Amino acid sequence: MSDVHTIVVTVSFAVYSLVIVAIGVYSARYARRSDEDYFLAGRGLRSWLAALSASASSESGWVTMGLVGWAFTEGVRAYWIIPGCLVGFWFNWFVIARPLCRQSRALGALTVPDYFALRFHERWPLLRLTSVVVILVAMMLYVAAQFAAAGKAFEASFGGVNYRVGVLLGAAIVLAYTVTGGFRAVCWTDFLQALLMVVTLVLFPLYLIVKQGGYGPIFQTLESASADLLHFTPDKAPAAMVGFLLGSGALGINFGFPGQPHVLVRFMALQDERQARLGGVIAIAWAFCIYWGAVTVGLVARAMAERGIDWAQPMLADRDITGELGLVLSATHLLPGVLAGMVLAAVLAAICSTADSQLVVAASAAATDLYSRVVEKRRRFFHGMLNRTTVLVLGLLAVLLVMEQKVRVYQYVLQYGWAILGASFAPQLILALLWKRASHAGCLVGMLTGFVVALAWPQVYKPGPEGTEIYNLPLAFALALAVNTVVSLLVPDRPISGNDGNDTAPT
Repeated sequence: MSDVHTIVVTVSFAVYSLVIVAIGVYSARYARRSDEDYFLAGRGLRSWLAALSASASSESGWVTMGLVGWAFTEGVRAYWIIPGCLVGFWFNWFVIARPLCRQSRALGALTVPDYFALRFHERWPLLRLTSVVVILVAMMLYVAAQFAAAGKAFEASFGGVNYRVGVLLGAAIVLAYTVTGGFRAVCWTDFLQALLMVVTLVLFPLYLIVKQGGYGPIFQTLESASADLLHFTPDKAPAAMVGFLLGSGALGINFGFPGQPHVLVRFMALQDERQARLGGVIAIAWAFCIYWGAVTVGLVARAMAERGIDWAQPMLADRDITGELGLVLSATHLLPGVLAGMVLAAVLAAICSTADSQLVVAASAAATDLYSRVVEKRRRFFHGMLNRTTVLVLGLLAVLLVMEQKVRVYQYVLQYGWAILGASFAPQLILALLWKRASHAGCLVGMLTGFVVALAWPQVYKPGPEGTEIYNLPLAFALALAVNTVVSLLVPDRPISGNDGNDTAPT
């Protein structure tokens, strides 16, 4: 790239970053300085804002970098991620959103741990504290993956910016507006970032397909490199197909959707439960577009690398790591500077829209669920300071975690952040919302089971070169669901005064 091109990319990207920070700071003017406003935007989200904000917060640098890299490595099999994730989107919006909105409003719950504690009339804060620990651990790992993605993107896009500086830049941009505006700032900025992501991941892949002469030449190049890249089924074997779909996360990923607190709070913040129906349609349409776009970019990038194009070929050397740069490198080498800056901004948008939401959820866990509800119920004046301090501390720890080593974003997100949250919260939330006999003891033991299995499985299970990979989320989810169900039947909640057990909670 020429110096002029690099300058144009840098300026256009800088303008975007300043706009995002300005929106976050400006939105703070509308905050009413209450807990409900800081964490749920006054429970006033309408369908469009909730749908795009929730969608952007769930699809991080894992999509614009991780999924691109996975398609670069796996080929057309990566398209299986589309039905896997769309099932998760459908379940969240059409099964979970309405009862969660209704019940959280009736209980006065501000956070996911708050909902669990109030739903089960918790006397001692064991379930609340367990939820807080899960959130803080998982969010630190999840946010770390976002900062690692930022570091890799900046290093690939701007000459003279190394990986460490890129990590710091990404963290600084996210923290600048998250600390200021809270949930309201996050929703406003996520809405804008969702629009930028979908425009980029629809138009740019179409441009790449046309530039390469259509799907035909792309698939011919992939087939000449390795016929396996065009197989939707590994080795054309049914058993291998099942292992791939569940083991790689292509379909197993959907188990995690009902367990992401940074998405669930959007349902709790809906103006009313009627917003969920239109919101679900919008979210599913948006998700289809970005998944198709990310996988398609990965395939085209692999084809260009196999053709020996000078800037693309180096991605073949360490495809698990460098393949994730397919979108960034394609844009910076094929597009004019202003448009390349827009694509890089979309990559950062995916990173920011998830990291900011997760930091706010972590702040709510520390300030509201740990301090206000447990330590000091009178909520002294520095409660707001604790919110912002938590964001800063967690952001710093996330930076330190990935500062010294590049990670594979796709694997880091799926195995740690997404899987831990999904296994710990999804089975428990489903039963709490939809099953009247779910009990406090069952929820607590189920949550611990999901957390421990999801965290430990990648450490204890190491498949060999020909071994079948087993994704930790479906396994941990199934065990947590089974344990919760059995314990709930064996240890039901005792009736409390004025209420026949907890039978009136799920409605």
